[in-house]
This record gives sequence, structure tokens and C-alpha cells, in this order.
Amino acid sequence: MGVKVVHRPPDYAKLIGAGLAPVMKKAAMYMQSSALKKINGGIAPANAPLTQEVKQGSQTLRDRGELTQSIAPHSGDMWADASTNLKYARIQQEGGTITAKNAKSLFIPAGAKTREKMRSYGAWTPRSLISAMKADGYGFFRAGRAFFAYKKGRTLKNGKEGKQGKEEFALFIISRSVKIPARPFLYIDEKDEAYILKLVQEGVANALKGGKHG
Repeated sequence: MGVKVVHRPPDYAKLIGAGLAPVMKKAAMYMQSSALKKINGGIAPANAPLTQEVKQGSQTLRDRGELTQSIAPHSGDMWADASTNLKYARIQQEGGTITAKNAKSLFIPAGAKTREKMRSYGAWTPRSLISAMKADGYGFFRAGRAFFAYKKGRTLKNGKEGKQGKEEFALFIISRSVKIPARPFLYIDEKDEAYILKLVQEGVANALKGGKHG
């Protein structure tokens, strides 16, 4: 989201000059703060039950903190904005359908256990997690739409697998696509508009008077 001064009357253009740069910097920082407050306040609709189970929480647009940390202020002499360069930010803002690009299906975390393993192995993609778990003695199998992981038991003298230490759990849900609802977090509401308009009006007045900006 951003603001821009699109017209400067010729008679006053030189007087204004770059005098609005401090104002625009303040506007950008305000918009960053406003976006974070919107996210922290909760943005509808609520997360799906599976997502809440995986994240062990119900707050939308909050997971590992990547989105909030990526929102940054930018400004120039006559413009200001607060934006993010995260690839997945657009679909969170506008909504849409995610489909597998480099594979036949999407592997969606099946529960809190999956997130626990991701943190434990420092692996945040399905491929890297499966690889790390495989190297650590896990096996895998698919049943319907569920992709399971199991810890292999101790090998017995007869070559069979013992039950000691064995565990089994659903690791991923397999799907061709997943719909993401729109949860706009970068936008200017009425409160934002009133604050920024007043800020710019005061900035222009001070610039024309040759004053300083706070």
C-alpha cells in the first residue's frame, strides 16, 4: 500500500522541492505499523481446522514471523509505501488456488507432529524433510491421500524388523491443489487515510513556509 503526490502546481513546485521527503518517510513508517497492527488484530476468515492443528494456534497470517518481518517502509521525495517481497504474500493478500508446479501433487503438513519434525530437522519443505528423516532411519508409505512416516524398529537376528522403538504418524496430506482465501493486510483504511492526509497537508504547508518537519 502507498501514497503519492501526483500534482504540484508550477508556482509552488520549486518551493516544495524535496521538502516532503521527511513527511513521506514518516508516512511509510506509519503504513508499516498499520499493516502490522491489522495482522496482529486478526484478519478473517479463520484458518481451517487442519491449519490450526499444524500451527497450534488460530491467528491468521502468523506462523514463523516471515510475513510480518518482511513488511518494510519505502519512500522518496513525493511517494511512500509499505510492502513485502515475499513470494507468497500476494496470494495471502488476494487469495487464489495453489497447484503443484514441479510435482504431481502438493504435500500439506498433516498435523503438529509434522511441524515438530520440521523444526527438529531444520527442514521446511516436504522434499528436504523426507530426505532428512530418511537419513535418520524413517520409512514412508502412502494410504489414500495420507503420506505416513514410521520409525523403523531394531533389526532382529532373523533379519526381521522388531517393534521396539517403532512409531507411525501421518506426515502429509496429498492434494492436487489448495484454495487460499483472501486476507488483505496491505490496504489503507479510513483511519489511515485521515492520518496520512493530515500529515501530507501539514508537510506541504511547512514546505511552502520554508519550515522544518518533525
